Amino acid sequence: MNGAERADGLPRLVVGMVVYDRHYEMPATITGFDGPMVCLTWPTGLEWRSHCVSVRSATAYERRQLRAIARLHAQRRRGVAPA
Repeated sequence: MNGAERADGLPRLVVGMVVYDRHYEMPATITGFDGPMVCLTWPTGLEWRSHCVSVRSATAYERRQLRAIARLHAQRRRGVAPA
């Protein structure tokens, strides 16, 4: 067990952490907790809740995916065509 895991083997989840939701099959950022549920958000404003056992730490690839979505959303809001 490493320092990033709890005694039950689940990863330590914190607000602001980028995770991958296996149920919805997409990366997201943790915005809060509600009992066993994790509150998640996407850069587009989409928000949902998932059970804590269905999320895991995001890989480097999944973190890049989330950043790319955020950049694309910001460009579209400004009315700039993506490069």
